[in-house]
Amino acid sequence: MKRISKVLLASSLMLISVQSYADSPSFTYVGAEYVASGSIKVTDGALSIDVDADGFALNASAELGIFFVQVSHLELESDDFLGASVEDSITTLGLGLTFELPQTQIYALVRGRYDNLQLNGGTFFEDDEADGGIVGGEVGVRFNLTDRFELNANIGKPSTDDGDSFGVGAQFFVTDNLGITVDFRSIEAEQDDITAEFDTTSIGVRYTF
Repeated sequence: MKRISKVLLASSLMLISVQSYADSPSFTYVGAEYVASGSIKVTDGALSIDVDADGFALNASAELGIFFVQVSHLELESDDFLGASVEDSITTLGLGLTFELPQTQIYALVRGRYDNLQLNGGTFFEDDEADGGIVGGEVGVRFNLTDRFELNANIGKPSTDDGDSFGVGAQFFVTDNLGITVDFRSIEAEQDDITAEFDTTSIGVRYTF
């Protein structure tokens, strides 16, 4: 009888351990973010503009086996600067590949980006290539520290020619599906003689399927 009790106790502990073990992060979700603070610095030769901005972002992702598709849209607008304002609209579409480990997803993706940067309603800098956008890439890792808390980080190239990007973030699940996200992102991109730098900090909500 004691031996049976010990077996049942060991089985119960194993079951509890399995239940508390965090799954790897999911790439199937929809989300919205408020960009609480953002810095846009644009340099064109001797001309340099550095302004603060805020805005919003919408994003969605769908996981298809080891592949996933992501789409996002970011809108930033600065305060008035010498009677003018800077507006930036970025739309992206990405196709990625994931490698799943316990509690972890390592991924790489190729992303197409259309970036329209304007000054005071007139076009200050606009990417108007024949294909309508820029192609870049990103690699990153997402790690579920617990079943309620995720950490993530990434590095990339906003275009195949120039620029660098990186980001770090976290997600806290208030329910099994609904989470609160916090992210910091930095992008430096170049086009002809113009260099643009973006630093954004955002907070959002995400529903994971």
